[in-house]
Amino acid sequence: MHALTRDWGTMHVRHKGGTGPALVFINSLGTDLRMWDAVCAQLPQDWATLRMDKRGHGLSETAPEGYGIPDLAEDVIAAMDDAGLATAILVGCSIGGLIAQHVALMAPERVTGLVLSNTASTLGAAEGWRTRIEAIRENGMAAMAEGILPRWFGPTMLAHPNAPLWRTLLARTDQDGYIATCAAIAGTDITDRLGEITQPALVFGGKHDLATPPEVVEALARALPRADLVMFDTTGHLPAIEAPEAFAEALTKFVERIAK
Repeated sequence: MHALTRDWGTMHVRHKGGTGPALVFINSLGTDLRMWDAVCAQLPQDWATLRMDKRGHGLSETAPEGYGIPDLAEDVIAAMDDAGLATAILVGCSIGGLIAQHVALMAPERVTGLVLSNTASTLGAAEGWRTRIEAIRENGMAAMAEGILPRWFGPTMLAHPNAPLWRTLLARTDQDGYIATCAAIAGTDITDRLGEITQPALVFGGKHDLATPPEVVEALARALPRADLVMFDTTGHLPAIEAPEAFAEALTKFVERIAK
């Protein structure tokens, strides 16, 4: 546990040093850095890892509204600076993947590769995010969380006894922080810049993903100049939680290949 002071408040960061490749993990909306626990536990022990809670998530403070995805990307770069990581492979899920793409555009010299899980260059229609924001303001996070779980998980994970724990985590996410992050997503579309992201990339999708369906993830992989695609048959939107062994295996092979 480490507190990194930013101009908007305190960000929760967890860094494990190592002599091997460095990986930076960026969470999805409504989760915290624990979403990567099972994946990180299976990586080679000499790899360095850096994880963080976004603004308004986990143990990080909630920032004032009005920030965008580039600001969240700056938070990642600041965390890398604090950890002494000149370069790293970025691993991002959903909004985390969108943030990782921004870091690759804003500071390409800092990014040696990208692992983009269940994400895209734009995440849904702006109107849909505005509708979600209004529903949360009217009914609160807990009411929204129940309907989100089937968008997150495939049938196998939905039936798992651990699934309610993730619903509880989402329901307890700071409402203002969640809303501000939804607003940041709504205003973002970098589709016309994907050709500029020239680092090797591994794109993950899930056959049961209702948030970023397979065809959306496939389109991202096609648009990136150097991307490979892995589509999991049994997972939804969060394969790092649903199938951490398969996720870690594919991730490890990718990192070992590009780190040679």
